[in-house]
Amino acid sequence: MMRLRLLVSVALGVGLSATAWAHHSRSNFDLETVLEFHGVITEYSWRNPHTFAKLAVQTELGETRELLMELNSISVLSREGWTRDTLKVGDKVTVFANPDNNSQKNLYYSNYWLLPDGSIMASSPGSAPDTVTRRARRQVDATATSDDMSGIWRAAGGRFGVGGGGRRQRQGNPNPSGPSLGGQGPASGLPLTALSQSELDAWKVEDNPWFRCVSKTPPWLYSGVGAHRITRNDDTLIIRHEINDVERVIHLGRTEHPANTEPSHLGNSIGWFEGETLVVDTAYFAPAKWGIGSGVSSSDQKHLVERFTLKEEGRRLEIRYTIEDPVYLTEPVSLSTTLALDVGYPFQDNYDCDPDASSKHIVD
Repeated sequence: MMRLRLLVSVALGVGLSATAWAHHSRSNFDLETVLEFHGVITEYSWRNPHTFAKLAVQTELGETRELLMELNSISVLSREGWTRDTLKVGDKVTVFANPDNNSQKNLYYSNYWLLPDGSIMASSPGSAPDTVTRRARRQVDATATSDDMSGIWRAAGGRFGVGGGGRRQRQGNPNPSGPSLGGQGPASGLPLTALSQSELDAWKVEDNPWFRCVSKTPPWLYSGVGAHRITRNDDTLIIRHEINDVERVIHLGRTEHPANTEPSHLGNSIGWFEGETLVVDTAYFAPAKWGIGSGVSSSDQKHLVERFTLKEEGRRLEIRYTIEDPVYLTEPVSLSTTLALDVGYPFQDNYDCDPDASSKHIVD
């Protein structure tokens, strides 16, 4: 029989800290309510950007009901010890999960699972009780350096990093808070035209193109989860963004874009060095929904200038950038982010975003 049990408000009774719950921004879930379900696995979908499982439970009226359980991405689950065979159809399991804020939706975020062999598997770091034995965390090689920007880079300071979503640079103001390109919430503090303000006022999370596996455009690509692998050659610098298999090619030694360049989702990028700083000029963008940030689109007049500079003897990569788009911004916006070198990160070469898995938590 299905058992629904509220586990102490904020779940502190099982050793979970508020920080652990907040580690993942799951704004559509009620993170202060944890329910316990017992049932049988009827489906297990090992997909990016979200893995899902269906759990058949029996209600107190003796009826069978299938619940949709959201897990994390393949990369996060893999670091927690999961594989595509961790769950099997027919397995009898116990799941501790957060319900959706909309009580009418049949959707839950599964924090951790009690498997048939008695083992406990967490869906993300910090989502299982502190008393559960966890796998040793991978140690980042803090001594690794890069002398030409090549390597695998991730947001400095943690999963999102300071300024990971893009922070505006203010003259004489060191406060890192302020305008942002946004993340799972809408962009904020940008100098918007009437057109873009009306679009932002109508912001809905389900309108995010990423939920249809359409990639972000630069510089919003630097925000959020995932890593960025840079490969430096004689005449190109290639940035492969892990999420959605996005690859940007920057043509070095050029100061003008080729004539008759066709607009594209990522634009055309050329670069040159000014001392130790690589200046990258990107133009010829195709119009894109949410092409500037969360809820703010971009036009074919979008223009981006990035300045890449190695810091801390090659252990950090500072990226300062300026976005212009007179259709959506009343003035240029300058922001920055900092990435940290992580040579041992298990980079996913084939993200293989699945549109059904990407939007399942929205439509189901």
